[in-house]
Amino acid sequence: MIEIRQLSKTFKNGREDLVVLDNVDLTIDRGDIFGIIGMSGAGKSTLIRCINLLETPTSGELIVDQKTIFRKLPNTEPVRLTGDALLRFRRGIGMIFQSPNLLMQRSVERNIAFPLEIAGVDKRKIQNRVEELMKMVGLSEKARNYPSQLSGGQRQRVAIARAMATNPSVLLCDEPTSALDTLITNQILDLLWDINQEYGTTIVMITHEMEIVKRICNQVAVIDNTRIVDKGEIGQVLLNPSVEITRRLLGGNRNERGRYGIF
Repeated sequence: MIEIRQLSKTFKNGREDLVVLDNVDLTIDRGDIFGIIGMSGAGKSTLIRCINLLETPTSGELIVDQKTIFRKLPNTEPVRLTGDALLRFRRGIGMIFQSPNLLMQRSVERNIAFPLEIAGVDKRKIQNRVEELMKMVGLSEKARNYPSQLSGGQRQRVAIARAMATNPSVLLCDEPTSALDTLITNQILDLLWDINQEYGTTIVMITHEMEIVKRICNQVAVIDNTRIVDKGEIGQVLLNPSVEITRRLLGGNRNERGRYGIF
């Protein structure tokens, strides 16, 4: 579903170049729940933002669903989606952030409807889709409520419904549970699992918490100091960590049950 090849990202920091991603290679298969884990500042949030071109890579290649989205490599013609082509591409890529970023003056149903309105979808189709999504996230009775009237977990559910409004094939999750308590975190992870199972949505999960990776992901990559240093099937990586950073993130406790078995 997603091919990331030799991807690098450099920011200008005064007169110096700050390397945030360095020659990253990843393959994410259709239907994966793929965890990307690392410490703060490792580059994981920049990586996920490069996938939908919220950040433009400095070099490398990005292929999504067999379509080249970005390419800047030696001796090849550069490619970068722009304009209407970029908008169409982004409609197929939902994104959930740590903060739900809801529109405070819109009700739950109107927040969910917002991306469909922007896309020019017929009003009746919007209403049908919004009702389906509210039911999916368990908020049908909150349709007319405003974000200020919701709990943190409920607001994140609205954000998930909004991200799914255009029926994306990929859902990018940037630390979506880090501001929630354990109970609500588990409920949100269960919802994402259900979305993956029911719709076949490919989910890319950015986190610094190994417990989340253990619980929901089937594949994982460990990023450290701008580079991917460990990756593979979840059980293999957790049972046989190949680098010190993976062992540190595990914290010495591997014997817990996740979606994909005992780790």
